[in-house]
Amino acid sequence: MINYMKLKSVAFFIGSMLVMTSCNNNSTKSNDAKVNNDTTVQNNDALFPKGEKVSDEWFSGDAFLQPLLARDKNNDFALGSVTFEPGARTHWHTHPKGQVLIVTEGEGFYQEKGKPAQRIKKGDVVNIPENVEHWHGATATTKMVHIALTNYEGEQNVTWLKPVTEEEFNEVNK
Repeated sequence: MINYMKLKSVAFFIGSMLVMTSCNNNSTKSNDAKVNNDTTVQNNDALFPKGEKVSDEWFSGDAFLQPLLARDKNNDFALGSVTFEPGARTHWHTHPKGQVLIVTEGEGFYQEKGKPAQRIKKGDVVNIPENVEHWHGATATTKMVHIALTNYEGEQNVTWLKPVTEEEFNEVNK
């Protein structure tokens, strides 16, 4: 179910995202780190900001969403960067018109109901068919960040189901 695309085919997409964000960034980077006024060093290696914590209604653990592009008259999808801290994951869910994940950092899992979990890592692209029950998130010990492109059917783009149990999550982390 994982469709591995060559980096070259994704480069234009990610490159255009970088151009969009750099146009809005007025700060100057120096060696990918910035010293704050309180003299702490902040790492700016992330492709996008971490975003806001997502609801425990749909995710387990500490997960964060940075919206990148809202659905509009030209695009019948939403685009966002999701950061999963170690152990964080979505609940089981489906998408009426499918979803695409592009892993930009770390390692995690993607699992379809009734199938073995698949380990995903930076550079992987996951093409999730419509109406397939699945979950995705970080491993128990590593962070994972992905860009999610989620298609709409009418006004709906996701149906949330039950949480992934600790037993299910521990099984894939063996």
